Amino acid sequence: MFQDELDKVETPAIAQLQRLGWRYVRGVELSPEAAGAERAYYRDVVLVGRLEGAIRRINPWLSEENLRKVAREITHPNHVGLMEYNHAIYQMLVNYLSIEQDLGKGRKGQTVKIIDFENPGNNEFLCVNQFKVEGLNQNIIPDIVCFVNGLPLAVIECKSPYVADAIGEGIKQLRRYANLRYPETDEGAQKLFWYNQLMISTCRDQAKVGTISSSAQHYGEWKDAYPFTDGDIRAHPFSPGGKYEVREMASPLWYAGEFEQASPVTPQQRLLAGMLDPGNFLDLLQNFTIFEAVEGRLVKKVARYQQYRAVNKVIKRLKSGTDRKEKSGVVWHTQGSGKSLTMVMLAVKMRRDPALQQYKLVFVTDRTQLDTQLSNTFRGAQNETVYNAGSVAELKTLLSRDSSDIVTATVQKFQDAEAAGGFKDLNPSGKIIVLADEAHRTQFGGLAMTINAALPKAPKIGFTGTPLLKTQKMDQAFGGYIDQYKINEAVEDGATVRIIYEGRQVQSDVVGDSLDALFEAYFQGCSDEEKRAIKQKYGVEWAVREAPARIRWVCIDLLKHYREHIQPNGFKAMIVVGSRHAATVFKQTLDELDAPPSEVIISSKHNDPATLAQYTDRVHQKQAIQNFTKPLGEDPTAFLIVKDMLLTGFDAPIAQVMYMDRSLKDHALMQAIARVNRTCKGKQAGFIVDYHGLSDDLTEALNQFSSEDVQGTYHTLKDEIPRLKAAHTRVAAIFAGVKGADVDDYVLRLKDEDTRQQFERGFKRFAKQMDVILPDVAAKPYVPDLKFWGKVQNAARNRYRDPGLNILDAGEKVRKLVEEHIISTGVDPKIPPVDLLAANFRESVEQIKSPESRASEIESAIKHHLIVNLEEDPEFYKSLSLRLREIIEKTNGKWEQQLELLLQMVDNIETEHKQAADKVGLTKTEFAFYNILMAEVTRHGGDGLVGDEVHEDIKATSQFLVKTFDEATQIVDFFHKPDEVKRMKKEIKRAILDCSYADKALVTVVQERFMDLAKRKFR
Repeated sequence: MFQDELDKVETPAIAQLQRLGWRYVRGVELSPEAAGAERAYYRDVVLVGRLEGAIRRINPWLSEENLRKVAREITHPNHVGLMEYNHAIYQMLVNYLSIEQDLGKGRKGQTVKIIDFENPGNNEFLCVNQFKVEGLNQNIIPDIVCFVNGLPLAVIECKSPYVADAIGEGIKQLRRYANLRYPETDEGAQKLFWYNQLMISTCRDQAKVGTISSSAQHYGEWKDAYPFTDGDIRAHPFSPGGKYEVREMASPLWYAGEFEQASPVTPQQRLLAGMLDPGNFLDLLQNFTIFEAVEGRLVKKVARYQQYRAVNKVIKRLKSGTDRKEKSGVVWHTQGSGKSLTMVMLAVKMRRDPALQQYKLVFVTDRTQLDTQLSNTFRGAQNETVYNAGSVAELKTLLSRDSSDIVTATVQKFQDAEAAGGFKDLNPSGKIIVLADEAHRTQFGGLAMTINAALPKAPKIGFTGTPLLKTQKMDQAFGGYIDQYKINEAVEDGATVRIIYEGRQVQSDVVGDSLDALFEAYFQGCSDEEKRAIKQKYGVEWAVREAPARIRWVCIDLLKHYREHIQPNGFKAMIVVGSRHAATVFKQTLDELDAPPSEVIISSKHNDPATLAQYTDRVHQKQAIQNFTKPLGEDPTAFLIVKDMLLTGFDAPIAQVMYMDRSLKDHALMQAIARVNRTCKGKQAGFIVDYHGLSDDLTEALNQFSSEDVQGTYHTLKDEIPRLKAAHTRVAAIFAGVKGADVDDYVLRLKDEDTRQQFERGFKRFAKQMDVILPDVAAKPYVPDLKFWGKVQNAARNRYRDPGLNILDAGEKVRKLVEEHIISTGVDPKIPPVDLLAANFRESVEQIKSPESRASEIESAIKHHLIVNLEEDPEFYKSLSLRLREIIEKTNGKWEQQLELLLQMVDNIETEHKQAADKVGLTKTEFAFYNILMAEVTRHGGDGLVGDEVHEDIKATSQFLVKTFDEATQIVDFFHKPDEVKRMKKEIKRAILDCSYADKALVTVVQERFMDLAKRKFR
């Protein structure tokens, strides 16, 4: 696997980085022991010489004293946690530093640039593989680290394309390196990530990127290398402009045809070209990285590919258009894909662009919540005052002012201003740009005319989460689409989840002559006079729909659906009703049915009766909405009951289902159903459960858009069955030819690691699809195989000691079904496999029927034992691993003979290590060091032979150094004291050079291997 990782992933990545303009240096060349070492210790993560050289080059006026001050401020910051370090260093890189110096006009603050964003070629881009960094408790060795001006700004972790969940494993490793998994254990080297801007996990066939605050689910692919095409990636050997020095690497892989014209571009190549082209990388760093406070915690976000593409397309249009019409246009990015953040990033980049930074920016939003979000986010991103128009008079003043400021206002303010009159020619300047949110409303119709009248020369950039209507597309007054990120693209990327629509049979469907009969049924307890009053006040249909008896039936049904489909996986629900009164009836009914807690979120009106007023307190509503967004374990609020509020712009990933009991049309319907498309861990899909009969409304709404724009808007359970069948077929194909119901036979089919990983991927996909459909009757035919394959997976996890085999992310419904089946067959899935050295190991093996399966169990147990003990004595356990391989290869197919040899190996494995050490006259600890030294001397000797004199020298050296380590490590925290470590390394060097096998080439490698082993033996 390591060779596949190196040959198919790491080496081609370095070759491509070189083509893009990054110089390449091997990690060993940057070790403290290397000739002309660039760093004194492994804990140093900044290449200080290169950093100082870059600062001097970019700021030639800077004095040497100030140069050292600046470099020290960057290399020795003082903050509390990783995010604080990262944020502070980011600010230094992007917003620069200020230092006092006299440049001829007196001593005053001068701006010092660490990175030259205006001239990318004035920076040094360096990629390094296997860059070793010393952590508090252990060393880390990332596959590739990308340095800009000596600062480690990106880390790339490479995994073999043939590993199960390679990307997930890469992300875990990145998070371990950054000490993000279990911070209390100090398992990583956090300092490396003080400077980090991108964390990339790649396996050639897939590549994802995140930041230091990204959980695994928030890592994303880079599917469009804009402005480069796949043809550009294949065709151009060097970065556009050729302004970067390229140093060829030793490996000829690229020249062997890695990027031939006929080869399809891999996701890895596309991500590297799109994100690590030096110009793009600096652009992403400067303009597309946002720090945002989320629930009191600072979160770092980097643009997704569609956001980067859209912003740069808008910038290009604004700069190349000759008039307002040519500069205007619409960005349609489907809801849930980060539209608000795209607007912020556009404003940030415009503020830094010399040609656009003098423009006034006017944000027009359709709700106060987004208005506030944009103001806060942009203020944090750009540290610039944002003027919010709180009244019509203030709006007029802000728009009239000739200044390059940022103004935000809600649509309502513009409408009020138009109604008040006098809203023409407020500012005829051509240096105003209007950024309009929800463009389907603000770009077209009367409001657009109002904005045009007030700001006659201002181009308008519209943003919408739903596509333009066909009629709006025909209106070219605003330039049409600039960029599109469609519904099915977002689902495919994992930016959103697909929506599944289900119409439920409601006893009160209002068709034909049944309406009056239903009215009579629901209001049979009322007098004729009361019935007449109800009909007069509400009408027959309205009264029927909101009759308490009908609402009770709906509540009973939706509670059953919620408890079976949604609650088991820990998600929540929204209930959308037709009136404020209905909301209160739903709430009362749910409480009577002993439902999980619910909250009513409705607007208030003057003179509301007490039945409504009790639910309209704004402070309580705000807290209720905030609580709803938390997991069920933190807050039990399961339902939000709404009429109009929260149907647009409300982001609650925890909401998986929307129960609809009202009519919605066009954009309103499209926006409402998108409330359940946000991604959340364990969420396979969002659900719309329809009690109103919205299918006609949905069809009518979709017909108003181009079919290619709304493809994939929603699916039905009927659409999900073929997906399930296909997923089932893929798993079944793995076991083709295996007959009967003996689990061992199926486990044996998974002996090959590639087959096991194929099964793992296929079974997870099948289990997740089952989770979408269960407990619907359509899933019933597949339940037996789900249970059986789950048992096979559990048995394979034990047999092959492979913890990766699990369905932890498949959903609680599926996990419970599978685990209950495994337990019912007498197996506890929580009990680990029997250890090789356990007293009952032979007994457990004898219970396996076939000799081949027994041999497979012993082989796996031995492999696991060797891996676990490898660090105790690397060379000895490597030799056992080679012996195991030899047995397997020589006896393949001769299962009885293989079984006998493996059992002999098991019998000897516990005592063999001690016997080997005793034979040489060494303790187990001395023997481990002896084995390393013997192996390295043999390798460096060339002929593979070691004479008696050399052998005695190796033995004596090992004993001496173990004694020295034992004494030295009595010092508290020895391995965290650089001077002590340095002294010990000198002892190792002296001991080696004083021997008969003295060789300077041995020193560095033995120092490193001995120090690593000592951390294991003497900590």
